[in-house]
Amino acid sequence: MVAMLERARLGWLVCLALAAAVPTLGTGCDDSGSATEDGGGGATGTAGTGDAGGAGRGAGGAGAAGTTGTAGATGTAGATGTAGATGSAGATGTAGTTGSAGRGGASGATGNGGRGGSGGNAGGATGNAGRGGSSAGGAGGAATNLPAGWLFTSGNKVHVSDGNGGGPVWVGRGVNIDDIFFCGYNTSLWMPSPEQTLDTMVSGLMSAWKPSFVRISLSMASDMVTTSWLTNAAQYKTPMTTVINGIGAHAGVYVLVTLRSDASMIGQDTTDGDPEATGLPSDSTTTPDKTAFPTGTDAVYVALVDSFANASFVLFGLTNEPGGNKLSNATISAAMSHAVATIRAEEDRLGVPHHIVSVQGNGWTGDISFYASAPIPHDNVVYEVHGYPPMTASYTYANLPVIVGEYGSLSSSAATAFFADVESKQLPTLAWDFDPFSNCAPDLVNVTTSATSLMPTAWGMIVQSYLLAHAQ
Repeated sequence: MVAMLERARLGWLVCLALAAAVPTLGTGCDDSGSATEDGGGGATGTAGTGDAGGAGRGAGGAGAAGTTGTAGATGTAGATGTAGATGSAGATGTAGTTGSAGRGGASGATGNGGRGGSGGNAGGATGNAGRGGSSAGGAGGAATNLPAGWLFTSGNKVHVSDGNGGGPVWVGRGVNIDDIFFCGYNTSLWMPSPEQTLDTMVSGLMSAWKPSFVRISLSMASDMVTTSWLTNAAQYKTPMTTVINGIGAHAGVYVLVTLRSDASMIGQDTTDGDPEATGLPSDSTTTPDKTAFPTGTDAVYVALVDSFANASFVLFGLTNEPGGNKLSNATISAAMSHAVATIRAEEDRLGVPHHIVSVQGNGWTGDISFYASAPIPHDNVVYEVHGYPPMTASYTYANLPVIVGEYGSLSSSAATAFFADVESKQLPTLAWDFDPFSNCAPDLVNVTTSATSLMPTAWGMIVQSYLLAHAQ
């Protein structure tokens, strides 16, 4: 890109020199289609065609017009300036032609739908570019014009946008927490204001543990009450939205909102696994009930996007551990790809940035290896691994951005080695499980049935020390 900008600049200077030497030529200096940040313009000029705007950064459609209008032989200020920041001469100067496409995301499997880029800065016929362009499938998205604070993938890393087309690697460190069902303690939702209790617990977690990353599992251990983001908002959606937004209000903290289970899911391991924890997203062709769920789980993902469309701190987790170990890699991958596409379509409809979406693997999501040869063909996808303890090979990939969504059952020495490894690889990690109301082993805090009594277990002390050592 630097070389292209330099060639464009030299060509423009040569053109200006020729115009000055032979004023009777009466032609503008056109840099149509150049890959500049903004379109180049002529020096001065009379009416004629405008310069083409270069492409804006990002995979936009067309760039807008150049900065200073067109060039010409003897132009003086006319009735109306040409397009550009300060349109120059000509009686009826016109806008420049459209520029070429901007940079897309890095190459990946089949990549599509990268972040949108804006066009050239000056006004022109086509204005700013849209959300088009390509980006990596699996390997990365693009940060072009992504607002500061939003997360994006590039290569096998997650980055946080600086608002200028780049940003540092983001290494979230944190814990898993439960929703208002409290891992079965409030399974019938008998507590009068569970969101207030959960909010109190979160406040204690933030002040004493200082995580920068929190995963919250929706509808966890909710076997006695069928609830959904789509039904009885006062019972579940409203209180959980309040809790999630409260977590995101803490500076620098990101939340992985995981649809752990839903009545619309399929493929649960009912033989030797936990059906509640092993659902696979369905769609209109695989839905378990065409009357109750005509589009399968799609409607829930759309509703979640609608709830957190502008929340830069939210990542979406598609499910927990799809199928346990009973489904094929192809079945899981197809369902994950469809669900990501559903989320992307709703984000595009709303005109909001693409959130990070976490997809899960096989074998209780201990195996994501099949994605390495066939990544999900969408931008800003991360691949989630669970392990008790996690094996190094399970989360180490050159072409996949990985998060360790659950880890535990580590001795002190093993934890030290694990932490050193994920730090060297710059991987986000989430320890299991922070809940003082139920035994959801391995527990990070003792079961005290109190939101204010958050005494770490031996396992919790290991994780707490790690988080505090990296607290900002």
